[in-house]
Amino acid sequence: IFLTSSAVDWVRRGAADKVVLNPLDPPMKDMIQAVRDAGCAILVCPPCAKVRGYTQDDLLEGVVITGSGAMHKLIKEGAATLSF
Repeated sequence: IFLTSSAVDWVRRGAADKVVLNPLDPPMKDMIQAVRDAGCAILVCPPCAKVRGYTQDDLLEGVVITGSGAMHKLIKEGAATLSF
């Protein structure tokens, strides 16, 4: 997953613990963990993190600030894509 814009806020340490979602949805923390448990990489857009003042240390363990080139490499290796 390549997070951009305000989506990077979801993977800031402690942020998912404070989110109130639709009561029919699982907690955000659980959804992030499910993605991680499935072996999916979580990548964060560098300019999107920078504008918020986030550094690598602000993000959940295993989440990586990296450019879109890393995402494109995964796509070239056969990763599926979905954008919305």
